[in-house]
Amino acid sequence: MLDKINKNWIGLVSGIVFPAFCFFCYWLFFHSQISFPNRFMTYLQNGNMLQEVAIMCVVANLLIFYFSLNKKIYDFARGIIIASFIYVGLVFYISLL
Repeated sequence: MLDKINKNWIGLVSGIVFPAFCFFCYWLFFHSQISFPNRFMTYLQNGNMLQEVAIMCVVANLLIFYFSLNKKIYDFARGIIIASFIYVGLVFYISLL
């Protein structure tokens, strides 16, 4: 079963989608009274919280990475790391705004 998901591209897609899902869940559980995504993004930018929330979502990738290392699906883990580096670049871009 795990051999089917032990591919770089599946790890990359999972590493990109999971933080986005975490970002949506953060909005859903803590700020659902604000419309998503326009007003919510403005709210985070005005409160200087966008960078912290993005970092929190990237750290969520560590859960998947830890799981993949324990299950010894290393190609999947490599895809997660590549996606995390993409998100780190996004966080740097956000911090420069």
